[in-house]
Amino acid sequence: MHRFNKYLSVVQQEWRLLCRTRLLPVVAAILLPAAVIALYYGHNVSAKQQAAVDSLQQHYQQQLATLRGQLQADTSTPQGKAAYIAASWPIVADHRLHAVVWYPPAPGAALSIGMSDLAKYYYPIAVKSSYTPTEEKISNPLQLATGNFDTAFLLIYLMPLLSICTSCQLLSQEKEQGTLSLLLVQHGALTRLLLLRLLIRYLILLSGMLLIGTAGMAMAVSTHGFPWREWAAWMGITAAWLSFWMGLIWFVIAWNQHTTTNLVLLFSLWLLLLIVLPASYRLMTNQPRIDDTATNAAVQRQLEWDTWDLPKRQLLDSFYQAYPQYRNAQAYDTGIHSSRHAMAYYSLVDQRMQRILAAQEANKHEAQQMLDASVRYNPAVYTQLLLNSIARTDIADYDHFREETRRFRDQWKQFFYQRHFQDQQLTEADYQSLPVYHPSYDPESPTRWRSGILYLLALTAVALGAGILVLKRKLNDLYKI
Repeated sequence: MHRFNKYLSVVQQEWRLLCRTRLLPVVAAILLPAAVIALYYGHNVSAKQQAAVDSLQQHYQQQLATLRGQLQADTSTPQGKAAYIAASWPIVADHRLHAVVWYPPAPGAALSIGMSDLAKYYYPIAVKSSYTPTEEKISNPLQLATGNFDTAFLLIYLMPLLSICTSCQLLSQEKEQGTLSLLLVQHGALTRLLLLRLLIRYLILLSGMLLIGTAGMAMAVSTHGFPWREWAAWMGITAAWLSFWMGLIWFVIAWNQHTTTNLVLLFSLWLLLLIVLPASYRLMTNQPRIDDTATNAAVQRQLEWDTWDLPKRQLLDSFYQAYPQYRNAQAYDTGIHSSRHAMAYYSLVDQRMQRILAAQEANKHEAQQMLDASVRYNPAVYTQLLLNSIARTDIADYDHFREETRRFRDQWKQFFYQRHFQDQQLTEADYQSLPVYHPSYDPESPTRWRSGILYLLALTAVALGAGILVLKRKLNDLYKI
């Protein structure tokens, strides 16, 4: 009980000291406006994407309702007959439905923008693949020059600086004020006292980031409900990242140097870990990344011309080799009312394009493997990737989305192939049984979150342990004096 009262007295004294030196008001004056701007910016990006997704879904539902209504058209009139044909012929309905798959913003997307402002978050779905570049919005040149300012940026770059400014003088201040010799009389008390004072500063900064993170997650309550799992993961990464920096600060101040020396060393560490290391690795692994969109569109057009010149029977044979289940008595019927030839043509062009895309995907996969292998030596980059993963804006999340897109398009093609190759027209029952896309997120992400937290905590333990050993040696030297 006596020891608890002693620690409580230290906490109260430290709190009064922080308030008296105006350190807390300065931290609040820096952190709060930055947090408001970061949350507003992240929420703005997320809201724009959600609005686009909602618009795409609404348009698809309108098209679906229109086509279903045209099934009831009066075929005794030319207009009614044309409307009925458009709704009942699979090849026309597939073109007019404008089906899409989409990647909705996750509950924590406002906290870490990640790849969300660059990666494609929706794809059109049809039997015929299209690699034609879509019209892109004009980018804000100021944003391209300055980058994104979100909560993840605040945590990774600003919080270490605030930690350094609030904690770099813990030991040197005692020496400069002449109170270190008094503390040395109490053997073992100095280490516990310094760690307690460091812990107080850690908890103050952590509390601020917890409030900011909770506010960011709460923005998605109306759409997703409160994301407790993502919230816990975000807080875990936040706590581990701040503890890592407190461990580094502890290791530096344990050498019992002057405050100015501590500041120079800690700012040098900040530059090394957050600027130099990521930039050096990027320089060493910087391979020219070519945007293949326009090239793929040109290749597709050339393949379409070459494939169209093939004999119809050869086209159909290539299709039945890939999809033998659709071969029947009318397998080679290419009359005016049959769409077999068109489906075989689209399929062969798609198969040829996939061979070209496979090489591009292999190169991207190799580059991603190099990145995954390097992040363990770049704690800042690793933490950024973890935060992106929690916000579902990481590279791996968009890779998962593209894989889900391929799977759904296969379902879509199979649905229409059954109608095309059995000469069936679409009915109301067919429209009700159209494949429905259900967005999902990468199921492997939570495993990465846990391993990331353990990794940062392990680095923290190493830094704290090394600092304790250094301080013990320094204190022993002082005792001898």
